[in-house]
Amino acid sequence: MKVSRMGLGALCAAVALIAGCGGGSGDGLDANGRPVGEGDDPSGPMTASFNSIQSHVFTPVCTACHSGSAAPRGLRLDAANSFALLVNTPSGGVPSLMRVKPGDADNSYLVQKLEGHAAVGARMPLGGPYLDANTMTLIRLWINNGAQK
Repeated sequence: MKVSRMGLGALCAAVALIAGCGGGSGDGLDANGRPVGEGDDPSGPMTASFNSIQSHVFTPVCTACHSGSAAPRGLRLDAANSFALLVNTPSGGVPSLMRVKPGDADNSYLVQKLEGHAAVGARMPLGGPYLDANTMTLIRLWINNGAQK
């Protein structure tokens, strides 16, 4: 197949243009080139993002009890419902406290339940094993950073 000089020039220009795209600094991207916090891999390390906490804690640990119509206090922690039922939502046990109060982990009922110092009820997950210090640090960081989705 014979390519004219004009066609070859256009092809080279297109390749150069495409090659130059995406040459940013990489800020805001994870090691796989995806936006940080998007599509967190449950087999990878946990981060202080909602998606990571969902895949590392809420789904594998909390949904054993907190799922479906029988979820305690209506708190369903499956991926489809957890954010809306946690963030800026009054707790069932102590309605004066938000389950997750963005920017304030100490006054978030979720943290109080997970750390075992809530005014009402037992420490979660009920009967243990309880979340380790690193996991709690990441949950607190997510909340203190504004509890974004």
